[in-house]
This record gives sequence, C-alpha cells and structure tokens, in this order.
Amino acid sequence: MADITSRLSKFNPFAKVRTDPEDQGEAITNETVGGGGHAARPSGITKSGLKVSHALRSYLVQEKVLSKADAGVDSEETTDALKQLLDKPHVQVPAEVTDRSHPLPEYFISSSHNTYLLAHQLYGESSTEAYATALRTGSRCVEIDAWDGEDSLDEPKVTHGYTLASNISFRSVCETIRDIVDEDSAATSAGSGSEPAPILISLENHCGPHGQKRLAEIMRETWQHRLHVKLSELGNKIAVIVEYHIPDEKEDSSSSSESEDDDDEHRQMKKQKKETPASPIIPELAELGVYAQSVKPSDHSWLSGELKNGPHHHLINVSESGLKALLPKSAAEIAATTPNT
Repeated sequence: MADITSRLSKFNPFAKVRTDPEDQGEAITNETVGGGGHAARPSGITKSGLKVSHALRSYLVQEKVLSKADAGVDSEETTDALKQLLDKPHVQVPAEVTDRSHPLPEYFISSSHNTYLLAHQLYGESSTEAYATALRTGSRCVEIDAWDGEDSLDEPKVTHGYTLASNISFRSVCETIRDIVDEDSAATSAGSGSEPAPILISLENHCGPHGQKRLAEIMRETWQHRLHVKLSELGNKIAVIVEYHIPDEKEDSSSSSESEDDDDEHRQMKKQKKETPASPIIPELAELGVYAQSVKPSDHSWLSGELKNGPHHHLINVSESGLKALLPKSAAEIAATTPNT
C-alpha cells in the first residue's frame, strides 16, 4: 500500500518529462549483447552467466526436463544443473540461423517501434540513448518519427506527434546511429566477431517539402558512405524505409488497430492523426527509400501478392488485430506474402 501511495504522489501528467518505473527495465551496458548483428560476437556474458526466469524454470519442471530442486524454482541463483543445460550444444545458435547468403526479405528482422521513447507513449522522454540501446541489444530496424522543427525548419525533430512526449533533433538521432555503425565496424576490424548486419531505418515522415529536403540532406551529410542507396553497396550500411501513400488512399481496417482498452487520450490521438493529411513525399526523400517502401493497404489486394497502386518494392504495414481478423480465411495467402509484410 505504501508503494502505491508513493507512486501516486509522484504522478504528474503535465510534467514535461516523466519516467515510469515499469518502463525503466534493467541497466544496459556496452557488454550487453543481443541478436541481430551481434549474434555471433563474443562478449563478457557467457551462457552460464545468463539469467533464467522463474517462468522458464517452472516450464522446465513442468516438462520434466529438470527437477524442482535442479531448476532452482525458489531461488534467483543459477543452479549447476541449469548451467549444464545452458552449456549443452543444442542451446547454441545453429550455423544456418546466422547464414547471410539468402535475400534480405527472407529473414525475420528484430525491430523496434517508437525507438526514440524511453518510457510512456503519451508523455515519455525522447532520447538518442534509446537508439544506442536498441541497436546494441540486437535490433536491426529502428523507427524515426520526423516532424518539422519548431525553432528552425532546417532542423527537423523526432517525437511522438500530438502527445506530450519530449522531442530530440533528427540530426542527433542520425549521429547516434552513425556512431553505433562505426562501433560495430571497429569491433569487426579488431576481430571481435562476425560482420554486423545492416541497419534498417523505418522513417515515418510528417515533414513538409522543405523539412523532407532537410531529412535527406542530413542523412547524406551524417551517414555519408554508410548510407545504402544501391543494392551492391549494402554490406554494413544503413537502409531507409520511406513511407509510401497510395493516391487518394483510404486506410483499410487491417492497417490500423483500435482496442477497446484504449483510453480517451489514445483514441483522440489516433483520430487527430487520421484527420491530418499526409504530406506528399518529395523526390529527394523518396530517392533514399530504394530497398522498400512502407505502405498501409487500402484494400486486400496485397493478399494476392499484387498491391493495387502500390510501389514496386512495397513493405505491407498491417496491425496485429487487423491481421488476426484475416487469418481464418486467408492464412495461406498471408504466409505466402509474409516476406514482404
């Protein structure tokens, strides 16, 4: 009860920056290694040093893999039996999982949504450190929501639109991503691991023509040779996914999600976003989205593999609830189009 009272006393919905303790998670250091481009890289964390959750311990007991005592269900310590289980060869990542000889659309990519936010969607803090954390812990696709800057149209900002979330400069986000790419390259050159995987940028544009021009210029200035604009240059480069708007588009129900659990603030934010017309993508910005263009379908034509009025290299953007509604009838079609979804 005292904990609840303490947390309520700190609640201030009008504060410029607020961090919810539940959103803080565990501390992340440079030695924290996730999947993605770091999958085969040695680190200070050995398998025997990994933490095993209470849920997983209970599952091992339930499936009779370990006894309750060997699983250490009532302890935070890693038992000898758990260490032996973690060290078994079948726990190691098979070579075929890290095989990079296939086309990029055939891989599942660890992605981050609203990457810039450290905490709450409506009033959380935006930070470049969130990008560093996501990339260092295995994400290979990060999202940037770009808006025209308030103080200068030459410097777009990154924030969660129509909310009380704070903002950071688009340039600082690009600089952070550049530094992580260089960090990965340096580790590879030093023989610390395999070649890191490319980074995909999911760019959600809310800028006008001038702001879009600045987005393209800042990305070129900051990323330079790291920016991928030709397939032959992919390697350890950054690829931008630019959103594509179908002419006179009407959003299909499967491309957006509306939950009964959404509060009034969320519903108002979604309504305002829907009522705000999308800015046409100018050629200078579209030029960077050469590998894939994210598009919200206006109908179900994408299930046949051919999206009406869509771009050639399209990446279908559908909500989980919308996809779930289509599954009973269209499971086979969805499975066939998954590489582009």
